[in-house]
Amino acid sequence: MAKTGLDIESRRRVFSWFLGLMFLVLLARLVQLQIVQHEVYFRQSEKNRVRLVTLEPPRGQIYDRNHRPLVENLPCYTLALLPYHYRGKEALLLNLASFVGVDPNELLQSVRKGYRTEFQPVKVRRDVPFELLAQIQERWLDFPGLLIETEPKRSYVGQSRLSHVLGYLGEIAESELKAWKGEDYRPGDIIGKTGLERQYERVLRGRRGYQYVEVDALGREIRMLPMEKWTPPSPGLDLILSIDDRLQAKLEELLRGKRAAGIFLDPRNGEILALASSPDYDLHWFAGVLDPAIWDSLVADPCKPLLNRVTQGLYPPGSTYKLITAFAGLNERVFSPESRVTCGGALAYGGRTFACWYAQGHGSQDLYDAIAHSCNVYFYTMGMRVGLDRWARYSKLLRFGQPTGVDLPGERGGLVPDAQYFDARYGKGGWVGGTMLNLAIGQGDLLTTPLQMAQLAMVVANRGKGYVPHLVRAIENPLTGRQVAVRPDSFEVREIRPEVYDIVREGMWGVVNAPGGTGRGCNLGDVVVAGKTGTAQNPHGDPHGWFIGFAPYDSPEIAFCVFVENGGSGSGAAVPVVREVLRFYFDEVRTERAGELAGRTPTSFVSLASISSSRAEVRP
Repeated sequence: MAKTGLDIESRRRVFSWFLGLMFLVLLARLVQLQIVQHEVYFRQSEKNRVRLVTLEPPRGQIYDRNHRPLVENLPCYTLALLPYHYRGKEALLLNLASFVGVDPNELLQSVRKGYRTEFQPVKVRRDVPFELLAQIQERWLDFPGLLIETEPKRSYVGQSRLSHVLGYLGEIAESELKAWKGEDYRPGDIIGKTGLERQYERVLRGRRGYQYVEVDALGREIRMLPMEKWTPPSPGLDLILSIDDRLQAKLEELLRGKRAAGIFLDPRNGEILALASSPDYDLHWFAGVLDPAIWDSLVADPCKPLLNRVTQGLYPPGSTYKLITAFAGLNERVFSPESRVTCGGALAYGGRTFACWYAQGHGSQDLYDAIAHSCNVYFYTMGMRVGLDRWARYSKLLRFGQPTGVDLPGERGGLVPDAQYFDARYGKGGWVGGTMLNLAIGQGDLLTTPLQMAQLAMVVANRGKGYVPHLVRAIENPLTGRQVAVRPDSFEVREIRPEVYDIVREGMWGVVNAPGGTGRGCNLGDVVVAGKTGTAQNPHGDPHGWFIGFAPYDSPEIAFCVFVENGGSGSGAAVPVVREVLRFYFDEVRTERAGELAGRTPTSFVSLASISSSRAEVRP
């Protein structure tokens, strides 16, 4: 009996020690959970109870130079879901896809692509109609974790379309997420894709804010948590453009139905007053969810409506480029303005005949006559005297062969061929001297953009001084109304003597005002216009028509270039467009308060380069 009692007592002690040890283990675990790892588990529980809601900032609005609205924001409803509630529930996802009208494969792909954490919302459909929102509210319990978010949607309210200037928005791509890493972009975010929307993305975007919402186990919102825990969104900054909406609308109207480009700028500061590429497209197509059929039609269109011909179209400039030959010959003293050449309608060289556009011949011409009448034979002759090396050097002095630096993405620099280029293309000694005859009249391998030709007109108007063409005039804080004005970046072509500019300017005066001038159709009478027409041969169809110039002659305040693809001739296709735009400008637009920022005084100035290229924010 004693032995049995001892065994029972021993077992009791062992059991007591075991219970004590278990209690200590539980106590230690409790200390670890409640004290040591309190913050970790508290945050995890808060994630189940509290949802972080992103507040999208209003995107900056865009105005014309007179503060007329061009782009505003409208509220747009977006559906998003929390992956936590759909983990391993593919059938529920497919049911949701059917209900909200989204392709099931697209929805699954959106969830996979946009997944970051189980409690980070993933956008699955944008621009949701109100009728569908009502149906979703009725079946709210069927789809836990389904959220309705509000995002800004672009609304275009100006008279003009400005397709290639403003650009459009779109959902951020995977490559863009990598390129913009570290700047708080997420899958499903909207980003500027083209135009000013792209160029000034950092300025227009703003900063997102956050609020906290208490939810139940099904993900339904119970209440908003106190506002002191919120981070309010910071709206994007507004852009004040140099564009005049009425002048822009006039230019677009005159180019409609053509494949063409036009740009009018202020030579006193490089501000672009109107810039149009035709054909264009309707930005409203991109404001919501873009119909794939519309996108396919835009891409497949042989007229290339997505191409900005002003900054991206490369064309031979034709006779407008005779001005470069004149600059090179005069400044190098190869010939004088009185040097005469007899045009009989053609020039024989190297066993070939190089024709003048006027088959009967212009007769004896000096430089002023040759510019006014656009005589090919005169410039053939002078081009041979100038030579390829000097011609190429003056082309580059006058900033051809490189982008102008305009504040639009994707600008192309064109091509100024030189001896090195021809050697590389045709082999050393494989090209002939007659090449220079074509280049002297703006033909051959030479390629320019209409914007570069407008820049040339500005430099001639200012006798050597130019400004980087730009579209943004000021940046405005929408909350305070304070502005930062853009200080134009300038340059000067000092290698050319002042008297040479005067000679070329006088020749351009003759184009519009002298008898027989090829630009006589732009003679306004009360306003003296100077210009240069061009007809560029095109192996793929009818010749292209050009007209560049400036006005008024004595005190230029507008410079221009109009290009009409396959237009036949500059005098027939481009000159009438310029005439109508200039008439409208001097009769209507000029009366507006010039040089004012819509009655607002800028608080500071910033260079164009610092806005366009720097990642630092500019905040008035």
